[in-house]
Amino acid sequence: MRVLLLNAFFNGRKESLTVVVNEHGFVSKVKVGIYKDLCRDAECVDLTAYGLAVPGFIDLHAHLRGLDLSYKEDEISGSKAAARGGYTAIIDMPNTIPRIDHVKALELKLERLSKGCFVDFGVSVAPPQSGDIEELRKLIERPEVMVIGEIFPEDLHLLQVVIKAVEVTKVRKVVMIHPESVEFVDECEKGLRWICRPLEAEVGAISFVNKIVEQYGGSRLKIHVTHVTNPMSLIYAKHFGFTVDTAPHYIYLSSDDEFEKGCIAKVNPPLRHSTTRDAMQYYIKYLDAVATDHAPHSIAEKQVQFSKCPSGISSIEIASSLVLNLVSKGVIELQDAIRLLSIGPAKILEIGEKWGCFKPKCIASYTVINLDKEFTIDSSKFYSKAQFTPYEGMKIRGVVEATIVRGTLAQLDGEIMTAKPLGKPLGDLIWH
Repeated sequence: MRVLLLNAFFNGRKESLTVVVNEHGFVSKVKVGIYKDLCRDAECVDLTAYGLAVPGFIDLHAHLRGLDLSYKEDEISGSKAAARGGYTAIIDMPNTIPRIDHVKALELKLERLSKGCFVDFGVSVAPPQSGDIEELRKLIERPEVMVIGEIFPEDLHLLQVVIKAVEVTKVRKVVMIHPESVEFVDECEKGLRWICRPLEAEVGAISFVNKIVEQYGGSRLKIHVTHVTNPMSLIYAKHFGFTVDTAPHYIYLSSDDEFEKGCIAKVNPPLRHSTTRDAMQYYIKYLDAVATDHAPHSIAEKQVQFSKCPSGISSIEIASSLVLNLVSKGVIELQDAIRLLSIGPAKILEIGEKWGCFKPKCIASYTVINLDKEFTIDSSKFYSKAQFTPYEGMKIRGVVEATIVRGTLAQLDGEIMTAKPLGKPLGDLIWH
């Protein structure tokens, strides 16, 4: 048994709570007020001096790399970075080497995550490029598999295979779509990629997905469109009943940053014109979630010619603070930030009723934040192997003070507090 003493965001207001957590990481009792006497016979974690406890943040879209890409990032470094960023759970993307599109690769990835992940995790799998429905069926039957995708532009034609496999297995799965159509995608010099990968590429992909779902069915699919860059894509996706997220770089950065910083700010879909970026700040309230799209590469890979360097921004340690900073700027309310970082992602994954709440039978995963504290982004202090960022030197307000994973203190004041990885598959937890 463990006792958490918290100042929590509870029923829409700040409330002092004593939360008793059982050995499985679930809340067994909650008392309003601080009852230190309950600590006599239990391990006690007092975080009342650190800030406000909110439902644990979930990153729907992270690339931990690992396996043959461990030189970029691995499960240990990436999940420590996630814990520092306040993420109590992450969904790991499948575009690794080997690609997670067959059972052997999935088993290997799960082994690495089980041994090295410091936060809870769900695995995403890719549809086999061969179109093998049976192989995909074996993958999506696994409870550890929370998501199918991110399905990239070149694989959108495999969506009908995904639909058939899901219908055969009679399971309900989130299918994550990277919204760009191949026919609209070209390449330009730095600062101009928003022209060569235009808005039409996103809208075209979203429209294509809707047509496939209408043609082949897909009642068991939950289509989620990830990292939209503009309000048009958001509105279009919502019109079709899809859930939608964006990444912080589409709210903060623009094509001017791509021009100025080159490869460090190169990402797909591309950073758009500053007017589109500004519009995204207004429309952020209409999103279902904000995900990091944490996509680390080695610095050597990012220092080559712009046309040859890989796309991706590493931000999992600071992404949640970038969202919290919008609260201090008056762009969103605290309730919006909690929804975008925690409640929204949990709802998409269909674990919302149990996740990070302050009542019995809830999963006791919380993030402790301080909205008044400022810090300057310094990538040299990242746990991530990708120690560079287009946000370098930016001063923001909103700090993650602590990360609690199923009642265990994973991170405090920027330091990892547990010697051994804590992570468990989310799919196992929700059926507990």
